[in-house]
Amino acid sequence: MTASGAYVVRAQGDKKSRLPGYDTLKWPTAPGHTKSVVSDLAWNLAPLQDVAPAVADLVHIAAGAYMADRSTRRGARFSRDIALHVTVVAPELWTEELLDTTSELLGWLTGDTWNLTVAGGAEVDFEETLKVGDNGSVALLSGGLDSFLGAIQLLMSGAETIFVGHKDSATSIRGAQSTVGTWLGQSFAPAPSYTRVQLAQAIRRREPSSRSRAFMFLSLGVAVASSLGSRSLIIPENGYTGINLPLRPNRGGALSTRSTHPETFRRVAEILTALNIDVIVTNPFEWMTKGEMMQGIRDLRPPSGWQETAAATLSCSKLGGNWFGGSPNLNCGLCVPCMVRRATFIKAEVPDKTQYLCHAISGTHLAELIDARRGDIEAVRYAIEAGVDADAIDSGTWPPDYDLDRVEGLVQRGLDELAMLDFP
Repeated sequence: MTASGAYVVRAQGDKKSRLPGYDTLKWPTAPGHTKSVVSDLAWNLAPLQDVAPAVADLVHIAAGAYMADRSTRRGARFSRDIALHVTVVAPELWTEELLDTTSELLGWLTGDTWNLTVAGGAEVDFEETLKVGDNGSVALLSGGLDSFLGAIQLLMSGAETIFVGHKDSATSIRGAQSTVGTWLGQSFAPAPSYTRVQLAQAIRRREPSSRSRAFMFLSLGVAVASSLGSRSLIIPENGYTGINLPLRPNRGGALSTRSTHPETFRRVAEILTALNIDVIVTNPFEWMTKGEMMQGIRDLRPPSGWQETAAATLSCSKLGGNWFGGSPNLNCGLCVPCMVRRATFIKAEVPDKTQYLCHAISGTHLAELIDARRGDIEAVRYAIEAGVDADAIDSGTWPPDYDLDRVEGLVQRGLDELAMLDFP
């Protein structure tokens, strides 16, 4: 194929692993950066300890795909052709079938065609290094509302949990993660471990969406869990958002993100099994709406300050308030994820202390924001009026024997929550 972008991922100093016509993503051999990659994890994933070669390979491939995704512009058509060649530690595990499975997962997430190839690289030393924490469950903590609510539930249940985040380049996301981490540390004793990992390409990104990020973030969680001897990776996400059924027919396919879709989890589990990685990925909120999720947390009576911290989390998919005379770090309030968020507080009868861009600006700037979000607003209106599209559910891609009747009920409850909103 003629690739939109072609990349080779290799360790710094591994000069043999080069391909003509491929851009090199040179991973530092120690935590730090090269001209192409910034990483808090070395090529052997130090400072994590006891890392299995298969786990390191998984992170290299998932992170390589994330960096390739962000480095490749979309052209006149949405779909791209991306070639990714990764030097791996255990090439014997990466059969053609497994490479196809992984390529198909990336295609499912991003809407692109991926050509994934591997080759053995330089020998890697996996000596024990710094220990991150004690054995227990590992949970992803992104700075979003769902993962924050999930963290509260886990800690109030007494579960020993270590949290993992991806240190994004966006100031807004970093700020949300810091606020969440600080509140959790001050509100629970002992203070939970929260490890945030920076991992990205060093150059400015050329693609604004990061649909492959879910696989990379998940691989980091698997790496931390595996290094600690934990078999449990928890990804807290409400089921309505995870399913993310298209709101209207023209918003289907990869135009609807699939980060936490049940089929995504099934495909990841298939990859982990093929690599003999004994980590089980679960979502305890799989059958809840976002409002139901918050209701459950409200009823637990969390420590004081949880509502203010919830307000500081980030849900917006279309940051950029500076284009409308406001702060670039505010949830806009009118994209689909923001509308789901606003409905959540209404459903749970919890005061929404979030400062939304749509409430912080007025006049011409507000009119311009509403006009820019009109497609999202009308899509939500259409979905509420039309109700659940049973045909769209039936024709979707699901794990074998998935309960589609239950899916239909969940989606309708999610739409019922959105119907509580007032629309401009």
